[in-house]
Amino acid sequence: KDGSLKATILEVGKTWMRKRQQNLLTEATTTALAATDMRSEKNKAFDLLDALSRSGSLPIACAELHVMVAVTHCFENDLIGTVIEDNANPIEKVEKSCLMLASTIHGVDGEARQLLSNDGERERLTGLFPMLLDN
Repeated sequence: KDGSLKATILEVGKTWMRKRQQNLLTEATTTALAATDMRSEKNKAFDLLDALSRSGSLPIACAELHVMVAVTHCFENDLIGTVIEDNANPIEKVEKSCLMLASTIHGVDGEARQLLSNDGERERLTGLFPMLLDN
């Protein structure tokens, strides 16, 4: 009765809003981008990346890649049913799922406690999920 995690598909809207500042002295303007504009802007971004890295021959030493992972935690009952009928704390179930997901993403399988920097939280969660956090 821990519930289950299901993949969630995120879909972006048909129109994106772009906020752009032409130079440091002007105010930022917001414009709507249609599908053709989005394609054009994406191509411009890849062209810039290609030019900056000289078609991949120069390494990009300091860069960040942001990835969004979306999951849906499913319960057998609604919120009140989970709390009253099942006598379960849904937040604890979601915390366990988040720890499992984070340990998989960060490659610390079997050592999920490394992901917790706060000693108080580490002790609290170890009491709740000893099989997940005990080493």
